[in-house]
Amino acid sequence: MLRRPNPARMTPRFDPRARLDQFPILRVLRERVLVFDGAMGTQIQSANLTLDDFVGLEGCNEILVETRPDVIGSIHERYFAAGADIVLTNTFGATRYRLEEYPGMKERVAEINEKAVAIARAATHG
Repeated sequence: MLRRPNPARMTPRFDPRARLDQFPILRVLRERVLVFDGAMGTQIQSANLTLDDFVGLEGCNEILVETRPDVIGSIHERYFAAGADIVLTNTFGATRYRLEEYPGMKERVAEINEKAVAIARAATHG
């Protein structure tokens, strides 16, 4: 026979009300729907970039945070102008596993991610 856990002895994993103070975004979500940005990759493809913009790393969109931060920043800014509340960083493939496809990139995962975050934050103008 299976024994049911005694709820009096269980420790709650978290208090949802405490999370409202910890994460202000949760308070906003109680009031309205938040809008995320769209596809970063599609916007990059429409930017008419050249292989030089990718410093020879064809298909490595993540390198653009270093070589063309202006393009990545303007994509974020356009999404905010269109009404997005939240933009995601240009880091879809910024993992060690993915960047090891490109010479010298797997060691730069943290650096690439930090640059992408800085560009996205700058686009908030805040």
